[in-house]
Amino acid sequence: MVITQSRLICQAAFAATLLTAPFQFFTVAIGDIYPSATLVLALMLILFYDASKLVKTSITTRTWAALVLVQVLSLLWAVDVRSGIRDIAYSFLFFFVFAASMHESKRNPRLVIQLIVAYSILTMIQSGLVIYFRLNPSVKIQYLQGHLAEIFTSPNTLIDLFGSEQNNVLDPAKSGGFEINANTGAAWIGMVGMVTIGLAIGLRRKLLFLVGLFHLTATFFSGSKAAAILVCALLALMCITVYVSEKLTPSRLAVLLLIFIFIAVAGSILTTAGSSTDFGHASSDTFDVRKLIWAHAASEFLKNPILGQGFGGWSESFHAYAWQQGITDRYPPHDTLIQLWSQSGLLAALLGAAFMAAFSAEVLTLVRSGSRTAAWIGAGILCGFLFITMQGLGENWGLLGNLRMSPFLAVCLALSRVLSYYARLGARSPTLTRPMRPVEYE
Repeated sequence: MVITQSRLICQAAFAATLLTAPFQFFTVAIGDIYPSATLVLALMLILFYDASKLVKTSITTRTWAALVLVQVLSLLWAVDVRSGIRDIAYSFLFFFVFAASMHESKRNPRLVIQLIVAYSILTMIQSGLVIYFRLNPSVKIQYLQGHLAEIFTSPNTLIDLFGSEQNNVLDPAKSGGFEINANTGAAWIGMVGMVTIGLAIGLRRKLLFLVGLFHLTATFFSGSKAAAILVCALLALMCITVYVSEKLTPSRLAVLLLIFIFIAVAGSILTTAGSSTDFGHASSDTFDVRKLIWAHAASEFLKNPILGQGFGGWSESFHAYAWQQGITDRYPPHDTLIQLWSQSGLLAALLGAAFMAAFSAEVLTLVRSGSRTAAWIGAGILCGFLFITMQGLGENWGLLGNLRMSPFLAVCLALSRVLSYYARLGARSPTLTRPMRPVEYE
């Protein structure tokens, strides 16, 4: 129930949710749990915005709601109910932020664009840390062991980092900034960089373009091999998408994505197989571990394809397999769709794939709206989303990344829907684009 109609209060709550997301701010403990300020603010948005009608307006949100419902039902056969409840609670964050973003985008799209720009500027701190920690590994370790890190990363996560859950950020050749995993840190700034580049070119903002370029440059300092490949591939895809925007249908986009995925995978395999460099050896080692993990997933799928393993079931099944293969038993599935199947069954994995397609199709509406400005903004949002989802097929952050990423993507999806609506109206009557004055459609 909405407790106030004051636009100023509602906008302040919405802005606080988005602008705290890069930092999270873990300051208060509830028992042995540390909820971030962003999580609390996002869940409180339901008090300021009416979200009841928004499920019906978007196929993406309907798909997301169906996925959450399946996850709730899968608690019946969960091994670890607590982890399931936590993941489901995080899922609501995306929907509440999307609802707030839709309301504010309809009232004033310029405000939402300004908040996205502000988020990108604040995330420069993350990109700067990725570069600095890569150049100074000892400082990175000092930071992670100090009290300052407990503000920006859950204290429980930091305890596990130096205990049973060691992560790749401890490698001198890896850097994650605020994140304890270099791949996660790289995907985050890669996503923001893509969206920022699209906005900067579409709105003709030179300084904003430099901000986006800084984010994308920082991904190369993370040590994430997949992120480095995706930066190059998705920048090319963004340009091609804009060039053929008016003729780009969902089926053609799918074919284009398949071509780029094939080129990226083939290029990485050839580089790994034929390179004697550190990059080639590291890629080979990573891929060998992934193959072992996915082989176990295939074996477990044949045992229970419909219901999966339930929340927490992967850890139990992987323990003995890891001992036999001589690898650590702490590896998660390393694939978004496998993770969804493991947690909640085959239907959850299918809904996850449907969500990816629906999100891309809705953003594609903005790309095809007929305006070059809209095409660049839409292509940037699309490539930002693809950065998370494509790399997520080999990682563990789920459909929309962690709590630093998902609020940003929720805002981007809402903005793309509203901008595509105004762009279509603008094609009929220029006077109808008056609320969109900051975005100069051609």
